[in-house]
Amino acid sequence: MELVSEIKLSGKKSLQLFKGDLTDIPDNHKVDFLILSAFQDNYSPTTTSLIGALFRKGLSVGKLSRDKDLDLRAYSHCWISKEVKYPNVKRILCFEPEPISNPYSQIAEIFQSLTLVSKSHSIKSIAMPLLMTGNQNYSTELVIKELVNTSLLWLEKEPFETIKIVEIDDSKIELLKSLFKEKALHFEKNDSEAYDFFISYSRKNAEEVEIIEKELGNKFNLFIDTQEIDVGTNWLDKINQSMANSKRFIVCLSDTYIQSNVCKYEYSFCNLKYITEGSGFVLPIYLYSADLPFEMSILNFYNAREGNKQKISDFCDMILDKYKL
Repeated sequence: MELVSEIKLSGKKSLQLFKGDLTDIPDNHKVDFLILSAFQDNYSPTTTSLIGALFRKGLSVGKLSRDKDLDLRAYSHCWISKEVKYPNVKRILCFEPEPISNPYSQIAEIFQSLTLVSKSHSIKSIAMPLLMTGNQNYSTELVIKELVNTSLLWLEKEPFETIKIVEIDDSKIELLKSLFKEKALHFEKNDSEAYDFFISYSRKNAEEVEIIEKELGNKFNLFIDTQEIDVGTNWLDKINQSMANSKRFIVCLSDTYIQSNVCKYEYSFCNLKYITEGSGFVLPIYLYSADLPFEMSILNFYNAREGNKQKISDFCDMILDKYKL
């Protein structure tokens, strides 16, 4: 494999772009996980897919699917194989995106899945092609933007050391190189604004969040997307960058929050912060009653239902008293 471009983060961490063949990973680039994408429940070894190329070299993804180590498809459209007998690859993660209006947003679920097993499986190195752009025929430009941005976000916060994007197609490599160059300049400048609190909320709860803003805004640097994202700014870039540069998170739970794909995307990062750094870094306030999913229902939240303004104010007083950032 030939290294084409690289974005270096803190320590030994890096996002790397290679030109090469993922069925023939050399010894010096062995990986803990090889990530590939497939149609849902379809692992046909076609002539143009990575699944097909692996099959012709003796590794059947279809066979692996019948004896999975962990099936997370109900949670994150992914499943994880048991250890495989294949040169320089320890396990396979198969990503089966749902063909919804914005399937690109599901790419973050790959990293959510890896987070769940990162400690038990000791994940340091990951390799993947430009997912979803082969037989699945999704937009190359949109996949590149989402895959690179999301890889950088999770690489900064997770114990992963290296993520390798490996492509053989010259036109895709040129598009990737352009974005790698842009992102590398950003990390070299390192001029991202730091926030004391990232406020994750549904726009339909803006009135309640305005109370939080008024009571905390004079003491802390808050990220609230309606005010902090300028017109013309790449929305997902700004969200990812702001989450990565926030010390703590206030999560405003409600029925509309759990129905919002944007909120669920933000919460996946908040949940990672909660798991890796503890409850003091994720502060949930329960604004309105909802059928909370398990991962939210177990949180020690501050109860301000049903939009109780005094309770919201008390929540802010608690933060002012406790956090001297």
